[in-house]
Amino acid sequence: MIEIEVHMPDGIEPKAVPVSVEQAAAREELIVAMRGTLGTYPGCIHWHFKRAGEKGTLEVTWWPKMTRLWFKVADGREGPWIRGAMERLRAQLEG
Repeated sequence: MIEIEVHMPDGIEPKAVPVSVEQAAAREELIVAMRGTLGTYPGCIHWHFKRAGEKGTLEVTWWPKMTRLWFKVADGREGPWIRGAMERLRAQLEG
């Protein structure tokens, strides 16, 4: 499993984070395969992103209560595009 923290800029409006995540993912040509929440992190937004025609799933979770955003790749869900996409997404989101 891979898990990477994303450090959002100081003063960012919590409601703006989901929009920023989805815009950054769209620039990477990622598809939202799932958007929901996780019981473990009440009030969070959790995405599964995929790239068309390629294997792998990048999970992204935004938990506004703790001002925490992170990427996760579960064991067995890695694809050749994921590491590069995580680096570029992180750079875009951390601004």
